[in-house]
Amino acid sequence: MQRALLIALLLVGFAASPALASEAAEAHHDAGPDWAYLFYHSLGLSLLIGVIVYYAREPLVNFLRDRSDGIRRQIESAEAALSAARAESAELRTRLARASEENDAFLQAAVEQAEAERVLALERARQAAERIREESKRAAHQEIARARRELQDEAAQLATSIAAEILRQGITPDDERRLVGEFVEQIGRRS
Repeated sequence: MQRALLIALLLVGFAASPALASEAAEAHHDAGPDWAYLFYHSLGLSLLIGVIVYYAREPLVNFLRDRSDGIRRQIESAEAALSAARAESAELRTRLARASEENDAFLQAAVEQAEAERVLALERARQAAERIREESKRAAHQEIARARRELQDEAAQLATSIAAEILRQGITPDDERRLVGEFVEQIGRRS
């Protein structure tokens, strides 16, 4: 009921204030400041502001509260997102540092493995060279031994040929008998 009364007063005030204000303005047009005109307009403005505050206060308070809550939730959400981003950034920095360390370790291991492979390859090459040297020496010794045997065989054949020739030329029948006798004697001793 009070609300209806207040609305009726406001409507009457709004309807009457321009008429009263314009009458007062016409009566005192050149007489200086028209205080009645100012009063009616101030009264109308006050009534308008009062009505707006009366009816808009609760929705405005609710709007401002909702807006404040929304801003607070956005701030909390932003802080949570910032916190998560910082944690993720720290984790990524840790992973990057660990990856860098792993990369350095991998590189060091690769260098060490390459050095070990180089040493192993040099050792294999040295062993292969030593084997080749030994095989060459063995082959040379075998070749020398074969050549000696061939030379000895050839020298023996040549000596036999020369001895046979010398014997044919210088052996007498008495020498031949004596040689056959010595041969038979030596065979008899061995048996």
